[in-house]
Amino acid sequence: MKTMTRSLSSLGTASILFAGALLAGGAANAAPTENLPISPVGYSVVNGVPDTANPITRSGITSDTGYNSTSYSDGSQPVSESVIGTDGRTQVKKTTESPFRRTGQIVFKEDSTSYICTGWLISASTVVTAGHCLNGGASTDITFTPARNGSTDPYGTFKATEVWVDGRGVNAAGGDWGVIQLDKPVGDTVGWYGLAPAGAADLRGQTAKVIGYPGDKPRGTMWQHSDKIGSVTDRNFFYQTDTAGGQSGSAVTTSDSNVANGIHIWGTGGNDAKGNGATRITGELFNTLANLRK
Repeated sequence: MKTMTRSLSSLGTASILFAGALLAGGAANAAPTENLPISPVGYSVVNGVPDTANPITRSGITSDTGYNSTSYSDGSQPVSESVIGTDGRTQVKKTTESPFRRTGQIVFKEDSTSYICTGWLISASTVVTAGHCLNGGASTDITFTPARNGSTDPYGTFKATEVWVDGRGVNAAGGDWGVIQLDKPVGDTVGWYGLAPAGAADLRGQTAKVIGYPGDKPRGTMWQHSDKIGSVTDRNFFYQTDTAGGQSGSAVTTSDSNVANGIHIWGTGGNDAKGNGATRITGELFNTLANLRK
């Protein structure tokens, strides 16, 4: 199910519910698999269209990498709607500061209609987002604009050359995740997020922070909010952090604002006691994302 603002001509109007590379230095511990399988499949993007007739698979992509986190980067540049109750989101006006510039707006098409989501860099040219933003690998004309600020694109816009999704589909348990490979390594300039799997005990009681591009705010503007995590399952975790359509795919950070533990995938419109939710970065998903970094 999708969580996106419908067309670029109406980005200010949200169609909400379902909101929408270096290793860690000297990491000696592994991120063991959790017996929560996923099924990664990739597609090369040719002239803006994923080549779904020729899927890419990679042996051992979900296997233990031998390390339990990846490091973040600030890059080479100097560092300088599902609203629950009262809207607590605040606008990020200095989008070129770290960590905000690691996040960008994704624009893509489905059947010639344009949509928006949010994505975030995990290496020089690798972006993570929600799987439903890639429509199971069928989305076309995918672009990523880091640190977009209204009509200003301080680092430019980049095209997808390859996408990865879960072959089981976004509605499968833990299946709502996606990866985009970019045509240029903008992460060398703006930096990227680190990754770390976090179990239920590590997440409960933490604060979930979400930075992204909600469709119910002025076009192309970045917003953020933080609130408590309320519950955790084996594949997901839930929080009271305010979001809206267009924020699908945002990084969810907890104890470390430089390290992501989840991918924001839905909003409940405030009608569910669980709140808004994320795909948890399990051991299998961590290994997959770590192996896909370029």
